Amino acid sequence: MKKIFFPLFLLFLLSAGIAEAANLRLSPAAGSFVVGSTFDISVIMNTDAVPVNTIEVELNFPPDKLQIVNPSLGRSIVQIWASPPTFSNQEGRIYFIGGIPSPGINISEGVVQSFTFRVTAPGDAKISFGKNISILANDGFGTNVLKQTSPAVFSLVLSPAQGPEVFSPTHPEQGKWYQDVNPIMKWIASRGSEGSSYLMDHNPNTVPNPAIINTNSEATFTNLESGIWYFHVREKAGGRWGGVSHYSLNIDSLPPAEFSVAVSPSARTSNKNPIFRFFTTDSLSGFNYFEIKAIPLNKGPNESTFFFEASSPYQFSDLKTGRYEVIVRAYDKAGNFRDESVVLNILFSPLSFISSEGVDFVFFFLPWPVFLSIIASVILLMLIFISVVWIRHRHHLQHAFIEDLKKIWPHH
Repeated sequence: MKKIFFPLFLLFLLSAGIAEAANLRLSPAAGSFVVGSTFDISVIMNTDAVPVNTIEVELNFPPDKLQIVNPSLGRSIVQIWASPPTFSNQEGRIYFIGGIPSPGINISEGVVQSFTFRVTAPGDAKISFGKNISILANDGFGTNVLKQTSPAVFSLVLSPAQGPEVFSPTHPEQGKWYQDVNPIMKWIASRGSEGSSYLMDHNPNTVPNPAIINTNSEATFTNLESGIWYFHVREKAGGRWGGVSHYSLNIDSLPPAEFSVAVSPSARTSNKNPIFRFFTTDSLSGFNYFEIKAIPLNKGPNESTFFFEASSPYQFSDLKTGRYEVIVRAYDKAGNFRDESVVLNILFSPLSFISSEGVDFVFFFLPWPVFLSIIASVILLMLIFISVVWIRHRHHLQHAFIEDLKKIWPHH
């Protein structure tokens, strides 16, 4: 027994000793890059003295600010690609699985893979490791020894201003998203200015034509479509054209995507603690947060209710029996919102279909005034039908009635 126990105990100690030892980081971990430029970033692995043979990596990046130019650059410690690097500039995702034949690799500063990004918009950009990541030890058990990951954060800026100082009273912060589609741009004219040339487009490095457009140091634009815009201006003074200044504007006037509201166990239930699930996205500024409220329908539209912030799944507690309109409001980062709603009916019991507000027929609901009006109409129609039949056939009916009586009482 001791001979069997000791090797197992030793194996346990070895396994415990290598658990969670390696780490992954990105290099460089920070920096500042100009819109329109490219930069390289590498995934660096430190095995912390543990031989490993498999590396799985998922990277996430903001697709509205960065785009992959080259998914595979330079040298790599990987010798076998179980899943070569793939990327999506729409989703902002990179994924790959690489391997090293036995006995694996033990390294403190190994380049797993490098990538080239192009900067497409100003702002802060974070490149981070996703959920699908692992480093497997070369121990015959595929032990995941990954202990820590470190992201990278970059500052993305426009080219340094070489012309007049530019600002916007309607869109004062570059990189922030605004609903306003009618931006006003202003700049400080230099002494001796003869006028300026400007342009608004989607290119961060455009140079306006050398032709004076106005001398007011102000430009107004109307009904711009949602997206990232760049304002460019240059000034003429002393008979010469100066350098160009650039200013970015992020406009999002569209609400988040349509979504549905699911209710558990169902929208018609005796459960007073229903659970609501909802999810949406936003293609421009990005989804921000949800709000929710429940309006009791038996109280009328003037019932005092209010929205409060919530996340999915959300569970109401101890709702009273009755019907509610539950509204979920989704906001994006520009302040646009979309409402989706569902009618919730809390019953007295699972078999109950009558409430103080009306009658629930599962597929539709009838308030009491409507239901009673229908019943009264049906009764009235039946009375009219019976009256018409009696008037038209009363002689036959009377004779038939008398004959039936004679059969029942033949001596009368």
